[in-house]
Amino acid sequence: MANTLPAQGVLRVVPNAALTAAEQARDKALADANTPSEPAMTNLASHIRTQYETFRNHRNNSTAGWNDRLMSALRAFNGQYDASKLAEIRKFGGSEVYARIISMKCRGASSLLRDVYLAPDRPWGLDPPADPDIPPEITSSIQELVQIELQSMEAAGTQTDPNMIRDRVNQLMDGARDAAKKRAERQAKIAEDKIDEILTEGNFYKAVAEFLVDVPMFPFACIKGPVVRIVPTVVWTGGQASIQQKPKLFWVRVSPFDLYWTPGVSDVEDAEVIERTRLTRADLNDLLDLPGYNHDEVRAVLDEYGQGGLNDNWDSIDSERADQENRENPFLNKSGLISCLEYHGNVQGKTLLEQGMDAKLITDPLRDYMVQAWLVGRHVIKVQLSPSPRKRHPYFITSFEKVPGTPVGNGLPDILSDIQEVCNASIRALVNNLSISSGPQVVINDDRLSNDAASDDLYPWKRWHVQSDPMANNTQDPISFFQPVSNAQDLLSIYARFNDVADEVSAIPKYLSGNSPGGGAGRTAAGLAMLMGNASKILQTVAANIDRDVFEPCLTGLFDMLMLTDTSGFLTGQESVKVMGVNVAVQRETQRSRQLEFLQATANPIDAQIMGPNGRAKVLRSVAQTIGIEGEEIVPDDNELEQMKQNMAALGAQAQGDQAGPGATQDMGPRTRIAGGVG
Repeated sequence: MANTLPAQGVLRVVPNAALTAAEQARDKALADANTPSEPAMTNLASHIRTQYETFRNHRNNSTAGWNDRLMSALRAFNGQYDASKLAEIRKFGGSEVYARIISMKCRGASSLLRDVYLAPDRPWGLDPPADPDIPPEITSSIQELVQIELQSMEAAGTQTDPNMIRDRVNQLMDGARDAAKKRAERQAKIAEDKIDEILTEGNFYKAVAEFLVDVPMFPFACIKGPVVRIVPTVVWTGGQASIQQKPKLFWVRVSPFDLYWTPGVSDVEDAEVIERTRLTRADLNDLLDLPGYNHDEVRAVLDEYGQGGLNDNWDSIDSERADQENRENPFLNKSGLISCLEYHGNVQGKTLLEQGMDAKLITDPLRDYMVQAWLVGRHVIKVQLSPSPRKRHPYFITSFEKVPGTPVGNGLPDILSDIQEVCNASIRALVNNLSISSGPQVVINDDRLSNDAASDDLYPWKRWHVQSDPMANNTQDPISFFQPVSNAQDLLSIYARFNDVADEVSAIPKYLSGNSPGGGAGRTAAGLAMLMGNASKILQTVAANIDRDVFEPCLTGLFDMLMLTDTSGFLTGQESVKVMGVNVAVQRETQRSRQLEFLQATANPIDAQIMGPNGRAKVLRSVAQTIGIEGEEIVPDDNELEQMKQNMAALGAQAQGDQAGPGATQDMGPRTRIAGGVG
C-alpha cells in the first residue's frame, strides 16, 4: 500500500502593489455604495464649461493672451511693482518709490472723454426720416380740394389747363411734405427725450462714466446692455402704496477681467462670449419669483452652495486681482458668493431640446441657435433664445488704441510701459542718491577708539575718546568725514525729459491735467488754448472708436428693443440713431464761437427782415442750448411768435385808426383834378 501524504492548503503569495490596488478598489466600492450618486452634467452645461476652459486657457497664454497685460495695467494704475520686480529692488536695497505717470495720463484721458460723453450736450440723437411719408388721408384731402377747385372754375366758366392743375397739386404736395418733415422733427425730438429718460433710469450714463475710466487703462473696455431686469416698483394709487414687479432696461460696465470670448476672432461681434459673475443668496432667492428660470435648478443651487458659496470658475490671476481691487480673496470666499457663468453663443438644437426647451422654438434639431444661458456649478438655471433681432450678444467693447485684426487693442499702460520703467528707475536712483548725499559719511579707525566710545551714535557736540598705540602709526586721524557727490540735478533732468517723452508718446500733455505748460506758446492764454485744441484732436480717434464700437450698436439695440416692445407709438421705426461724440470733440468750442459770431453778424435790420422772427428765434434757441441754457424755456415757440405778431399788427392798426381821428377823410394828400389844378 502506497504511502499518501495528507492534503494541505496552498498559500497564495500576492505582490504588494496588487494587494494595495485591491484594497483601494474595495474601499472605493464601499464608498460608492454608501454615497448617493451625483447627477451627471447635462450636455449644455458641459458645453458651456468646455467653452469657458478653452477661452480661459487662451487668455492665460503668455504669448497670445492678455491676462498679464490686464494685471500690469492695474498695477501701474495703482502705482505698485510686480512681485519679481519688487523682490529685485528689495534685494538691492533703497527706495521703493513709484512714479505714477501712467495713472496721471489715464486720469487726463478720462477727463477729456467725460467732457465729450457726459457733458450737457448729448453725444447722440435721433434723425427724422429725410423724406417722411405723407399720410394717405392728407393725399386724399389734396385730391378732393383740387377737384373742388376745378369744379368751381368750370362753374365760373374759367378755362382749365393741365399744367395749372399739375402745378397746383405739386404746390399742395410740397406743403404737405414740409408739414410732414416738421411733424417728423417734433416726433423725433419727443422720442429722443423719451429714450434719454430710459437711459438715465437704466444707469446708462453711470456705466459710461465707469467705462471711460477703463478705456485708457486696459487693453479693452466693455459696456453691457440693454439687459431686462424685473425690479420692484412702488406705485401709489389713491394714497395707498403697492409694490409691483416691472421690467426695466439696464446697462452696466463689465470688468475686462470677467469677460471671455472665442479665441481667434477679429471682431467680438462674431464671437461667443462668457461673462463671469458672482451671485449672493439674495440674488438666487429673487430668481424664484421670476418667470423663465428653472426653479428646481435654482433650489438645487441654494441647497448645494447656499451656505459656503462656490468658486469653481477660477482664473490664475484672481488672488492678485482681488488684492489690487481691495476685495476678499475669492479662494477664501468667506462672503459666500456663488460664481456663475453667463453664456452667449450658438448651441445645436438637439442639445437645447435635451435641456427642455420648447420644441416649437426649435424647428430644426440640427441647426444652431443663438442662446443665452446661466450656469452655476453643474446647474443650468436658465436658457433662452437671444431676444436680439440681430442675434447679437449685448457686449460692446473698444480700445484706446485699436489694433486691426483683434478685439484687444492697447491702453496707455501698454503704450507707456517702457517710459514708466525708465522714470521709475530714475526716481528711485534720485531718492537713493538724495538719501546718501544728505549728510557726510564717517570713516572711523576702530583701533584708535577707546573701548567705551559709542562710535555708532552721531550727534552735535559729541566728544570722541581715542587712544594711542606707541608701537603703531598714530598720524592717521581716528575719525574722518567726507561728503558723497549729489547727482540729483542730472537725475531730475533725466526724469523730466522722459516725462516730456511720455507727453509726446501718449498724446496727453500734462497741461491738460492742470500742470504748467512751460515756455513757448503756452505762456499766453491764446497759445495755451491753441495747444489744448491740438491735443484734443488726438482724442478724436478714441472718440471715433467709442462711437463706432459702443454707442452706435448699443443705442441701435435699444431702438430695436423699443420697437419690439413699446405700445405707446412714440417711435415710428423710420428714425435713425446718430452718434456725435467725435463731432462734439471736434466742433464744440468752434461751433459755439461761430454761433455767437453768427448771432452778432445777423443783428441788423436787413438780416432781421430776411430771417423773420421765426428764423431769429431758431438761432437764439440753438445758441442758448449750446451755452447750456434751455432755449425752449426763454424763447417763445413759433405759435406764440405768430400770436405776438398778430397782436402787434392789431395794435398797430388800432393806433393808426386813433391817429386819423373821427372826422378824417383818410386822404393822404392833395388830389389832382382831371381838368387841371390842385383841389
